[in-house]
Amino acid sequence: MLKIESISIIENYKILCFFNNGKKRIFDLEQSLDLTNKYVKKILIPQIFSKVTIGKFGEIKWDDEGEIKDYDGTILSCEYDISPEFVYQNSHD
Repeated sequence: MLKIESISIIENYKILCFFNNGKKRIFDLEQSLDLTNKYVKKILIPQIFSKVTIGKFGEIKWDDEGEIKDYDGTILSCEYDISPEFVYQNSHD
């Protein structure tokens, strides 16, 4: 299973990702994500972007930047994450 093991922000909206397969790749959020998506707009705010971390499944994530509806329709805060497979496929050496 592909996982991101460590990350480093190299400039605005670009993350250097080190994968468990020995590869390191640069993931550019502006080039890879839908910039009209409200959650993407949110994580592209510099103060929020800088809070990126790695989740327990090797994904990159931002805590409390997403939303989900509860069974009764209540909107709850949740993490916004990007799978390691997506990051790998949409990044470059």
